[in-house]
Amino acid sequence: MTDAPLEFDPDLEPDDDSERAPVTWIVLFVLLFATVAIVAYLILPSSGDGGAAASATTAAAVETEAASASPSASPSPEPLSEPAPSAFETTSAAETTAPELPIVPPSEHPPCTTYLDGGAASFSEVETALEDAADTQFWTNSSVDVPDDLIKAVAWMESGWQSDIVACDGGTGLMQIQPETEQFINDRFELDLDRTEVEANALLGSAQLQWLAKYFSVNYFDGDDPGGYSLADDCGRDSDVPDHLERCLLNAVISAYQAGFGTVEAALDAGGDPDYTNPQYIETVRALLELRPWA
Repeated sequence: MTDAPLEFDPDLEPDDDSERAPVTWIVLFVLLFATVAIVAYLILPSSGDGGAAASATTAAAVETEAASASPSASPSPEPLSEPAPSAFETTSAAETTAPELPIVPPSEHPPCTTYLDGGAASFSEVETALEDAADTQFWTNSSVDVPDDLIKAVAWMESGWQSDIVACDGGTGLMQIQPETEQFINDRFELDLDRTEVEANALLGSAQLQWLAKYFSVNYFDGDDPGGYSLADDCGRDSDVPDHLERCLLNAVISAYQAGFGTVEAALDAGGDPDYTNPQYIETVRALLELRPWA
């Protein structure tokens, strides 16, 4: 390749236009290439690293704007409860805020309730034990008609048919037999029943109902002694008085099963319409007699 002069030399004057043409085109090409290089140098930085930085800055600005407009990645309507905090927020809350105590529904047993060893009897075992107890007569010279549904209703009211439950006051099993009641019934009828056993517990409850039936029938409702007594009466005598407040044998026995016969005696001795101290208990047992939730 021949070196072409880049600078003008006045001593070297070309003979004619044909000799100057190649030199002129070479000079123009070099100038054009230099101009393109300069322009490229000035333009390329805006699309190189600097352009990437500008793009990143723009993306960050967009993300910041989106974050300020929406606090979460998946926005939802205002929640009824506080949204789930992050791990750091959870730690802070656990350190500063005590958990709320649960509200125990009144239908649940209090914390002092305990249970007998061995677990609860099955539904069918409980029903059979109650029916057998209702059919068992404890008086030797008298009889008491205890409907199956009555002893089932009392057991449902007392324990919800939980054969292994022991209440805070010592009431045990299906019929919630107290230690004093167990002793009294065993002594009166010369028995040896253990209130912690399912069948014996049902028998103790039936014996108590039968003892109360004869006691109130003879002393307050003109019953014979010896005689036959029935707890099948619905007590619907006066349309102006709710059935569960009527002065009748069934209500007196139901009331005394929970409140004790001395309490009911005091109410009956006061005369007039008996002011039972536990009318809600009587009403609920009578309602269970009709609703029969075990059926």
